[in-house]
Amino acid sequence: MLVKRGVKAWATMVAVCSLMLAGCSNGEGTGASTASSSASTATQDEPIKIKWMVPSADLTPDSRTIQVLQEKFNVQIDYYSIPQADYVQKQQILLTSGDVPDVMFVFDPNQLFKYASQGLIAELPIETIEQYAPKTKEVLDSFAKQGWYYTNLNGKNYGLPTTYYTGQFNAKQGWRVDLLKKAGVDKIPETIDEMTDAFAKLKDIGVYGMTTNGNSYYFQFWSIFGAYGVMPTQWMLKDGKVVNGAVVPEAKEALTLLADWYAKGYIDPEFVTGKDMDKKLIEGKIAYTHATTVSSFDLSNPQSTISSMKNINADADFQMAPLPKGPDGQQGGWAWGTAGSIFAFGKQMEQQPEKVKKVLEIMEAMRNDEQVFLDAGVGIKGTHWDYNTPSDPQSGIKFLPPYDDTAKLATEGLKSNFDTLFAGGPAPAIFAKALGQTNVEQSLLYNKPIWDIFGKSDVLPLSGKYWADLTKLKLDAYAQIVRGDKPISYFDDFVKQWNDMGGAELEKEANELYQSVQGNN
Repeated sequence: MLVKRGVKAWATMVAVCSLMLAGCSNGEGTGASTASSSASTATQDEPIKIKWMVPSADLTPDSRTIQVLQEKFNVQIDYYSIPQADYVQKQQILLTSGDVPDVMFVFDPNQLFKYASQGLIAELPIETIEQYAPKTKEVLDSFAKQGWYYTNLNGKNYGLPTTYYTGQFNAKQGWRVDLLKKAGVDKIPETIDEMTDAFAKLKDIGVYGMTTNGNSYYFQFWSIFGAYGVMPTQWMLKDGKVVNGAVVPEAKEALTLLADWYAKGYIDPEFVTGKDMDKKLIEGKIAYTHATTVSSFDLSNPQSTISSMKNINADADFQMAPLPKGPDGQQGGWAWGTAGSIFAFGKQMEQQPEKVKKVLEIMEAMRNDEQVFLDAGVGIKGTHWDYNTPSDPQSGIKFLPPYDDTAKLATEGLKSNFDTLFAGGPAPAIFAKALGQTNVEQSLLYNKPIWDIFGKSDVLPLSGKYWADLTKLKLDAYAQIVRGDKPISYFDDFVKQWNDMGGAELEKEANELYQSVQGNN
């Protein structure tokens, strides 16, 4: 029986639930008994015991994903029950107290590097991944090569990256077309110059052109910076060298424009806090947003942004729009990239190659075999899920009551975003099918992603020392420049502070890491 323990108890032991092989479901729909070409079936051999740590407090011996994996792969999974909110803290406590699982989900590369430096996790040679999970290796190389930066420390690989399918999409941008028409603007602006003209006319009717979340290191005016070809705090290649977008001349150009807009009253003065962004858009106090989603434009959803607008004003018209083009025709928006987090192996796994092989076999099947993904990651068709249009597999998957409740779904070890607990997201083609053709097409509309060449800006080993202070420095300096508290010339002082506070060291490390991984892949 699983026992919940306080944080002190976690320092010495973890509530681990040892599971015996049990009979799975009766195999209705795409049940656990469905054969799969890439999955192992149970044999008379003793099941391999695997201590597996994932961020979930909802798993039980009866959870769908546990049952399927045990039956298909002849394993016994001893899982750690840890709430996601406490996962990082308790993971650190457990590992440093000597309770190192065989396999563990690690959210952040810096956590991985810390564990590797402490000798807590095993090296996982890329050749081993290629041998036992070749399709997974191929997907990472072609779709999410950034992931290899997340697991590389001093030229050695320390885990298996996951993929992040929706990380290829930037947030959507939209205009209150009804407000544009009221101001005398007859088309949605497509360029920075057209935005400037529209903002001037909107001001005349008492409407701000835009606001943003000035507290967010990545969302702060991201679409405007994209029009100048940069994303501040992202690492980018410029003239063959890795540099940070926060300190390049193009960022200064964008800030010059933004400071001018603010001085003319085009930008909501509360942009620094990002307060009530959605509320102001719905109430018609601002006309342009770059912080929305495809679902915001869905009139069939009574909770969508457009529906909320029409509850206030029946004539409200909110339309998805392209990212603005800058002086050189550039456009783009912040995207996280297609690599996700990491699965790492405990140090003891270096002496257990058969167990490593088994874990990679499980992950290879869950990521690349659609049937195994459905069985272990989505559930039983007709019980847990169905297609949006039952007769059309290309219409995407919807979860059925009561499993349309994410809390109920979690008790089965399943996730509504198709990112499986024990393997991460499936291969792109499988994920796209689960998402549905229409959803994918809408996500691709006006999609111009700009992502960090490393995927995560803080992936560098020295990031733990410098990154928090640097991102705060950037947020404060940019806000001061936009508001006019500091002149645009202050940008040069900011660049010097950035470099003096560790930016120069990080840039050197970024170039070394880039060359190292480029040479190994």
